[in-house]
Amino acid sequence: MIDRPGSAAAPYGIVGGGRVARHLGHYLETLGLEVRRWTRNTPSGSVAHGPEEADSVPLAPEQALADCPVILLWIRDDAIEPFLHGADFTGRTLIHASGSLRTPLASAMHPLYTFGPDLYAAEVYPTIPFICDEEGPAFEEVFPELANPNWTIASDQRPLYHAACVMGGNFSTLLWNRAMEIFRELGLPAEAAIPYLERTCANVAEHGPGALTGPLARGDRRTVEANLAALGHDPWSDVYRAIVRAARPGMLDPEPETNG
Repeated sequence: MIDRPGSAAAPYGIVGGGRVARHLGHYLETLGLEVRRWTRNTPSGSVAHGPEEADSVPLAPEQALADCPVILLWIRDDAIEPFLHGADFTGRTLIHASGSLRTPLASAMHPLYTFGPDLYAAEVYPTIPFICDEEGPAFEEVFPELANPNWTIASDQRPLYHAACVMGGNFSTLLWNRAMEIFRELGLPAEAAIPYLERTCANVAEHGPGALTGPLARGDRRTVEANLAALGHDPWSDVYRAIVRAARPGMLDPEPETNG
């Protein structure tokens, strides 16, 4: 009989100590699943050089995670392949959480979520979707105790998928941070924008493209031009202009001259 992942006989091995590793490791532990952790800075344990020596060295990952059939590589995208080239996990199931990385060394199970500095309430974690490689193991095989929604895509679709994630998450975060900076520059509290932010997100979730309002929805060229003039030499004026051109091609094209 094969031991279920997360059991005492087959604990999950977590590589990493960043936000993803901290949040998702916490999630597994709240479900009562067994976890072993290894990081470069805070190794799972140490092994003495000898009985006469007081110093010790960190355990190698293969030692720290020796009894883990599933290794969860919850580290930076650019660290995953170098780490695997330097460690021997022959016979293990290797899973990484990168949204964009394609590698023959491990399979992707990307949590489609954003992870802040503080842990979330327990009820949040089961709602996080995972986007997995269709060529890799099934989500239910790797995480039989988790009820998270999950879907698969081909690995060659992953860069485009991740571009969408960055546009939706990172870009919107940067835009809202700049909007709140402008509020503060005008003497307004940043929190004045919170109800607008929350309603905008809710409308996008509920109505998709129908959530768009304002001058782009109305085709109001004069207002858009006034906005750009107000932004002046602010670098974000180029972002505003690029979004208008992508969403409403031709809206900023020179108006045709009329003969008087």
